[in-house]
Amino acid sequence: MNLMRDVLQVVARGKLSVFLFHKVPPCADPLLVGDLGEAQFSRLLDFIKETFCVLPLGDAVQHLHANTLPPLSAALTFDDGYPEWRHGAARVLEEKSLPATFFITTGQFFGRPMWNERLAYIVRVCTEPVLDTKAIRLPPLSMQTSKDKANALHALEFHFKYLPPIIRDEFLEQLETQVGVSSSDVPAMSVDDLVAISNRGFEIGAHTLEHPILGLCDVDRAREEIGQTREILEGLINKPVTSFAYPNGRPGVDFSPQHIQMVKQAGYRYAVTTQWGVADSKTSSYQIPRFTPWGPSRPKMALQLIRNFYSRPEHLRDMA
Repeated sequence: MNLMRDVLQVVARGKLSVFLFHKVPPCADPLLVGDLGEAQFSRLLDFIKETFCVLPLGDAVQHLHANTLPPLSAALTFDDGYPEWRHGAARVLEEKSLPATFFITTGQFFGRPMWNERLAYIVRVCTEPVLDTKAIRLPPLSMQTSKDKANALHALEFHFKYLPPIIRDEFLEQLETQVGVSSSDVPAMSVDDLVAISNRGFEIGAHTLEHPILGLCDVDRAREEIGQTREILEGLINKPVTSFAYPNGRPGVDFSPQHIQMVKQAGYRYAVTTQWGVADSKTSSYQIPRFTPWGPSRPKMALQLIRNFYSRPEHLRDMA
């Protein structure tokens, strides 16, 4: 491990690794292939803590551009907003004395769960052997086994992700009606969950209202998604919100230079993408790449990290 850390120190000089996580359920969910359960997440955090100097994201970005970044610096981030976080990921982080930033989609505080969570709930509760999806322009999807359901959810998410928000909502309502559920049945993060996480000292960042692909929104809708969510979060936690995560987060595909400018105008100081790679002093504060090492073993995680250090993330030209 010491040799691997020495190698990482050489390739990581002057670079910031930002790690990305999502739900972290108590146990690995067979529907969510690739997502970490709490036990695997805890082991990954141990590896990160032993290997890196973990900083709050805001401090890390400030050090990065002042060329004062400690060796092997890293930051931890979480996207979307889940009820599991309060007694799961946040508790584990607190036990290990690790800082983190939680990027929150705020529509769920007003009875509008995230579209991907609505899809997962539809698939999870479906008792029919086949889900009829012809009305949403997909072939029927088998629901007979856990693997069938995982494959069905993957197909649905791929299909829904780049639909215009209005059409996406219509299709979701059709499926919910078909299986006999409503969006109000879907577990969602509560304001109490949000405030509890914030009060533990974790940074809260913004992740839009409804998690749309910004590139599919008109200008007014994009501005609302970016700016209004910050106002909502600041009102709920009574603290400044200065960081933003682009939904889906791929430069040039999911957001454009125009959206970067909107993020700046909304008052954010930095923003993160989902582009793999690491940040250095030349990286825009509004296009910080992120990465998730999946392991499962420590040697594999170390190799994944080294590969990520050599990734070349795409960056868009910031508008003046």
